[in-house]
Amino acid sequence: MATTQTGRPGRRWFTVLDGHQLRRLRRQRRLSQEQLADRAGISLATVARLERTPRTICRTRTLSRLAAALGEESAALTPGGPG
Repeated sequence: MATTQTGRPGRRWFTVLDGHQLRRLRRQRRLSQEQLADRAGISLATVARLERTPRTICRTRTLSRLAAALGEESAALTPGGPG
């Protein structure tokens, strides 16, 4: 876990997302990018950007929102995760 300048444990704000896995799960659930964006409460442009790249950085909050919108655990959207 990352630490802050005060030496206390900090929160991880960013993580790596598997864009191809995100696309595969979205299509499996027969959702458009727009529908997924609406369900996750993020922009269509963000969904499109994340799906274009096999390994991309995103906020942990975004990863959690996408996973919840797909009915998955966050690990399912990370490289090497289940799925």
